[in-house]
Amino acid sequence: MSRPALAATRAISVLNFLAAHPDDAFTLSDIATRLDINVASTHALLTVLADAGYVSRQQRLRTFTLGPSVVALGSAALEVHPAIDLARDAARDLSTELDLEIAVTALAGDDIVFLARAGAHRARGIAVHVGQRVPLVPPLGAVFMAWADPAVAAAWLARGPANNSLDAVLAGVRGRGYSVALEHDARRGLGDALDHLADAPIEAGARETIDTLLASLAEREYQLTDLDQRRTYDVSMIAAPVFGATGEAVLALTLLGFQQGLSPEQVATFGERIRDAGLVVSKQSKGQIPA
Repeated sequence: MSRPALAATRAISVLNFLAAHPDDAFTLSDIATRLDINVASTHALLTVLADAGYVSRQQRLRTFTLGPSVVALGSAALEVHPAIDLARDAARDLSTELDLEIAVTALAGDDIVFLARAGAHRARGIAVHVGQRVPLVPPLGAVFMAWADPAVAAAWLARGPANNSLDAVLAGVRGRGYSVALEHDARRGLGDALDHLADAPIEAGARETIDTLLASLAEREYQLTDLDQRRTYDVSMIAAPVFGATGEAVLALTLLGFQQGLSPEQVATFGERIRDAGLVVSKQSKGQIPA
């Protein structure tokens, strides 16, 4: 396996960091400190990115934000991936209809990246931002892995603890057409840790905390297998896939911010609504819906 080019990975880190903070501007020293890159290298990176228009430099304040060239890249990407624009429209409509938060996510290597959000943030939602990434580690990402290539799904399962029920979870997601994640103290702690990680992407303590919380979630009933008609559920999120040309889940529409104690019927109603929205976007973008 070839070694990654250090300058390229650092440039990507800078762009990802700025994308996760679209409302903020950062000085050279801010970026160098947050990303643990020496000041001279950060200065060289920002100079190249600014000259190409990928970052904008505010001369008076000596701060940096994302630049207009990123917009051009995004517009071109939307031409290549029309499902994203359709999913954003669907998210806005669903948020109004259901009075819930909606997130649009996609896979990006070993991460899940947030592409869009709709609806006001709620106390029981998740404090993540457009551009932020979370690790694709069990139990996160079940809605993508349920329809993934078997080798990819097996690699994902291997990242979680042994002898858990995640294979049954994936079967349940395929059967229903949507995934259901439940509230736990570890999930709430994960939201706080991810919010902190967005501010300090290289901080080892935050990453270790996230790994610990993910392991804790994977060992509990976090991703639902079946709906039990005799109980109620404190739901964290319900997610449904948007399918691509080869039947894989290329995007996910995720409902957030539920009230406590949903009945099985309420869970199913929300799940079927987000599932149907994902199927509509799949058809509109000419995705292949699996049998």
